[in-house]
Amino acid sequence: MRACPFCSNAEGGNPCGLCGRAPTASRKVCAACKKMTPLDEPQCSHCGTALRSELRWKIPVIVAMFVAAISVSAIVEVFMR
Repeated sequence: MRACPFCSNAEGGNPCGLCGRAPTASRKVCAACKKMTPLDEPQCSHCGTALRSELRWKIPVIVAMFVAAISVSAIVEVFMR
């Protein structure tokens, strides 16, 4: 049996008998303590650091690129006439 990736409980289990998390749950490395923590939790389960979404900066960039592409397309269409 494998250890729980979140609390390192040697007995593990599904869910873990110690922390209650599923060992196969989506997780990421905390930037502060470098330990694995579940993605669906608002803060690191080890050090308490607030976790930020990976999409937080990507969505505005994607929207800006979409608007820029439409603008360039409209400008090119005007000059091609």
